Amino acid sequence: MVRDWKDDLKRFEDFLKSLNLKKYAYLRVIKTVEQDLGKELLPLDIYYKFYWDTSNFKDYEDIFHIYWSEKLNPYIYNFIKKYFYGCSLQFVEEGFKARMYRIWMAVLTQFHFQYLWNALFKEKILSTPSLDLLGLDGVVEIEGVRVGIQIKKISYRREASARRFTKRQRSYADLLAEIPYLVLDKEEIINKLNNPRVKEKNKVKYKKALMVFEENFTQYENGFVVFKERYLRKIRKILMERVGEMGEGGMIPYYEFLKW
Repeated sequence: MVRDWKDDLKRFEDFLKSLNLKKYAYLRVIKTVEQDLGKELLPLDIYYKFYWDTSNFKDYEDIFHIYWSEKLNPYIYNFIKKYFYGCSLQFVEEGFKARMYRIWMAVLTQFHFQYLWNALFKEKILSTPSLDLLGLDGVVEIEGVRVGIQIKKISYRREASARRFTKRQRSYADLLAEIPYLVLDKEEIINKLNNPRVKEKNKVKYKKALMVFEENFTQYENGFVVFKERYLRKIRKILMERVGEMGEGGMIPYYEFLKW
């Protein structure tokens, strides 16, 4: 069945707007389950099922309950024996809930990019849990070239790219594109701009970062940040220009899409 991506995008954005993120704020500071997780403990198959393969969107409480029920026996029990022997199940569950919440927020952000892209352009993004496990959020074919997409969170301070285009990824993509998702606290930035003790050269940097953020992203009233249509059109234009220039195995770093 052919999906109506414009309708799915609207429904997904309505869902994102409805989220009560304040309810989960306490989970951001809980970091008790920080060990490497095997693929059997990752929630990707569940997240893709309810937020990408179908539009049966669920709140985090419901989705974590599904995750916990499916993974508890034997995978989480085996994990507890290895790392948390003697700890209460409630303690471990809280740690998993916080860990899965951070993944959930990142995946929802990734999916918004993909919904918006597929609603705007004829070239559709293919996205699956197996690709995600390889570090490819999605793959889209442009001018006969398979472009691997990676959504990269960056701050207004910018940072170096630590990602590599691996041999396994090259089985599914000809080149890699880092798509930057700018994360900043608007209230914090505005406070710095109004602070007379902040140096003028730093204020110039903050103003530019805020301008770039507002040009390319929208922050809903609940705090969730999504991509703007104009930003994706700019990304597609850059990709259309670059795919013909680059050989296989090339990589387009995030700062070619967002500059300040």
